[in-house]
Amino acid sequence: MVRLFLSVDMAGSTQFKARFTDGGSWLETFRGFFTNFPLMLAGQVGFAFLEEGETPSVEVWKVMGDEVIFVATPDSAEEIVTLLLALLRTMNDYESRFLEDLPLRLKGTAWLAEFGGRNIELEIPELSGGDGVRVIDFIGPDLDLGFRVGKFARPACLALSFDVADLLLSARNSADAALYLIGAEELKGVMFGRPYPIIWMLEAGSEFNFMPWEIEADPYMAKASSMPPSPGTDIERVISNMRLYLHKMHGLQRPRLELGSG
Repeated sequence: MVRLFLSVDMAGSTQFKARFTDGGSWLETFRGFFTNFPLMLAGQVGFAFLEEGETPSVEVWKVMGDEVIFVATPDSAEEIVTLLLALLRTMNDYESRFLEDLPLRLKGTAWLAEFGGRNIELEIPELSGGDGVRVIDFIGPDLDLGFRVGKFARPACLALSFDVADLLLSARNSADAALYLIGAEELKGVMFGRPYPIIWMLEAGSEFNFMPWEIEADPYMAKASSMPPSPGTDIERVISNMRLYLHKMHGLQRPRLELGSG
């Protein structure tokens, strides 16, 4: 079974909270985020799949600091594209409705993990309750990878693992999304030190909504703001080279993930 993980984090939250000596001055902002954002995402997902036979479940996995992480079990690459677009629209809508007058922004990350082998689902009995309520945690190297990829996340776009980008490019509705190959950077404990591709996603036809000072301070954001979407062939080549490196240098096979096999 392959699961899709979606992380949304508050950018600028540490400095924002440091402004106040009274925790209550910022508490409502974050309480509202953890309450309203999941509801808004559920609404966007429901609307996106309105004409489909079934709406996929997107559940909150955990909350970590100023970050909320959702988990879904997509059945197809097309479903992944639609879920990612719903997440982007929710992020943009939430910013415009609740953060327009605050120095806070939302940044997102998406990655995949296959369970049944290198990654495991673990029930936590102490937190599970009656009536069949089970609290499940997810552990494994692909979960660690996702948190590392979150280093590449920037406001108003999604940072994708290359497994997500690979499936997105294979989807029939891939033209609904725009991918940007920003560069590559080493991630601690990932891919044996080989630089990992930085891939950002927007909805097709949209532009990066970076603030001028964000562009001035961040070379990746400056690059993205002035470049067109990357050809799919360029991203496919980078992914293929990564897989070749893993096979040739480390004897590892990392083929495209297969969905709907759980």
